[in-house]
Amino acid sequence: MVNVTRGSSGPATLYVEILNKYLYYFEKGNPQITSSAIEGLIELIMTEMQSDNPPSDPSTDAFFSSTMRYIQFQKQKGGVMGEKYQPIKV
Repeated sequence: MVNVTRGSSGPATLYVEILNKYLYYFEKGNPQITSSAIEGLIELIMTEMQSDNPPSDPSTDAFFSSTMRYIQFQKQKGGVMGEKYQPIKV
């Protein structure tokens, strides 16, 4: 896993990929994927992207922004899915 995070795109890209997988399983009702786990991963991504080692990739920034917009959209959508996403603080 360590070698994967040292790729040319850096660990932030990997973490955003993992966040998207977490969101998929969160929506499907996997009890091991909680809102606090998602919040922790978001915090980790933000910390990683703010660090100077290595500098953040613009495509990673766009990917992360898109994922965050998706979370906001789900929260605003209402209904069952909106209720699931409501506890996630972004």
